[in-house]
Amino acid sequence: MKSRITILVVAGIAAVGATGWLAFRASQTAAIVGPAVPEIPDLASVPSVLQDLVAAADARARSFWSARRGVFELSRLYHANGRLAEAVQCYEVLQQIEPEEARWPHLQATILAGFGQADEAAALWERVITLAPDYLPARLRLGDIQLKSNRPAEAAANYQEALRLKPEEPYALLGLARLDLEAERWEDARRRLEIVVAKTRYTLGYDLIVTLYERLGLNDRAAAIRATAKASGAYRDPADPWLDELIAECYDSYRIATIAGIEVREGRTAEGIELLRRAIEISPNDVSARFQLGTLAFKEGDIATAREQLLRCTTLAPGFSDGWAWLSDLQARQGEMQASERTLAEGLRNCPQSPGLHLMRARRSRDAGRTGEAIVSFQTSARLRPNEPDAYLELGTMLLKLGRDAEALRLFQRALDAEPGNPQAIGILSFAAISAGDKAEADRWMQQVRNQPRVQREQVGALSAAYQKQFGRLPD
Repeated sequence: MKSRITILVVAGIAAVGATGWLAFRASQTAAIVGPAVPEIPDLASVPSVLQDLVAAADARARSFWSARRGVFELSRLYHANGRLAEAVQCYEVLQQIEPEEARWPHLQATILAGFGQADEAAALWERVITLAPDYLPARLRLGDIQLKSNRPAEAAANYQEALRLKPEEPYALLGLARLDLEAERWEDARRRLEIVVAKTRYTLGYDLIVTLYERLGLNDRAAAIRATAKASGAYRDPADPWLDELIAECYDSYRIATIAGIEVREGRTAEGIELLRRAIEISPNDVSARFQLGTLAFKEGDIATAREQLLRCTTLAPGFSDGWAWLSDLQARQGEMQASERTLAEGLRNCPQSPGLHLMRARRSRDAGRTGEAIVSFQTSARLRPNEPDAYLELGTMLLKLGRDAEALRLFQRALDAEPGNPQAIGILSFAAISAGDKAEADRWMQQVRNQPRVQREQVGALSAAYQKQFGRLPD
């Protein structure tokens, strides 16, 4: 009995000791967190669910036992929803509580870098790679900061370490190629950039490799890339799991839909679809997210979802012409021609100034043999959108078949004015000059044919044969 009592007493003392230790740790955390928790900003414009989540997290952050959990939740909610100053405050608190956790300085550094505070961000990333030397995104981001800050040796060391962690990592190779270009190491830059563009399908390194090929006198290669590849339009940061996971806490449908678009472009279609569904759940009247989901579902063959979302677009935003156009196209492809025609007519009633809808009507009238209606609709589309070539080209082709050559050639010239270098317009105008026996004009057009890499090789061959037959030899 005595030994049992002794055991119970000892266990009780241990339990009290553990409770006391937990209370001591909680008091330490609360002492750090309490005074440093940011005041809740004005959230009147955000969804009520986000307001409630922030309020609950803020209350936990100011509570004795849940301070750490509360400030952690606040950091995610603020960062994910664009309240970056408040997120920075939370990360500073978390670093005091958990100084060995690399995630907090990394996330804070991403914000500071966006603010243009390069030195502060670099110092944080140096700390991150000390704490987590194998976290690749920190290496890449630190290398980029050092490159921009004219610290080439340090940048190169981080890019090389990134390549050790992940051989042929495109962002690391891109950084090293930039250093090569600055140092005029042309062949080293070329070797690296060729790997980058091959691995990323020209979403990275497009402009640099075209410029480098031109610098090396490889103009044919540069022209071929310009003809077959397309600049991505914006530099995208490398994947960053610690940062990317914050999207789960985002309640901004526009931001979610933007991330969804990136997911789809990078081949993660299922993830993109789920994000779009979440954006719509948060903002049911967000036409942009619904249209994005509808068109993506259409391309993926999910006709039920595509129909639902596109129809909803026309209801929510009758003045949004693309919703009508895609819904009409979907119905036509499903063999629902009467419904498709009704949708197109309804779209034009709501969007009478839509060049795209007039172009769609023109094509359908042409295909149905309603030539007069087609001509009027093509002309209307061209008048409403004079800086694009499609209506000019299609109407010109139609008029050629009707024997109205002079009108057609004027339209092809207008297509070329709208889009200099348009290969279809160049080809037709070249053939017209050859057929007319106008050698000077034919020479001028054939020079454009040779200088435009988008003109197909077969078309070049046919034009060259026609020229040779008409004038006896190829132009110089």
